[in-house]
Amino acid sequence: MGLIGRCLFARTLVSATLLCALTTAQASALTESASEQIKQACETLVMDYARHRDQAQGAALAQLFTEDAELSVNGETFIGRQALLKRFAAPATHRFRHMMSNVRVKVTGYKQATGVSYALIFVGPIDKQNPDASITVSNFVAMGEYQDTFVLTDAGWRIASRRFVPAFLTDAQ
Repeated sequence: MGLIGRCLFARTLVSATLLCALTTAQASALTESASEQIKQACETLVMDYARHRDQAQGAALAQLFTEDAELSVNGETFIGRQALLKRFAAPATHRFRHMMSNVRVKVTGYKQATGVSYALIFVGPIDKQNPDASITVSNFVAMGEYQDTFVLTDAGWRIASRRFVPAFLTDAQ
């Protein structure tokens, strides 16, 4: 191979290397973008859970879970969306507020992720004569973390399992 042939070969080799590097970088960016979208969807589930629970929206709350989901809270485990609907169908006698923070989601695949979030939970009885009145509480009920598994379903991202692990409880518990 002559000098011109070697130069053309070298230029082709450099071009192919640059193209390969560029394609790899683009693929990484797509993967990072997809990962961020998954994290955002799962973080939204965490916040929607708190909102629906606090607003006593049982049907909307149950829709955040898969059909065969598992929820473990306060020493009880509920399996399946129907069990969740039953759990949250009762009229609200207490007002809840979940203060969510430190939400961390780890994408473990295109269709699965895990997460941990902290929750500071306040609960107080609703005054039947004035249900919109502010409630006086002397302390939080529990502070702990939710440990979640999220999965992608035909309906979008859903909670497959959720377990509350208390770190602090009040003396009244």
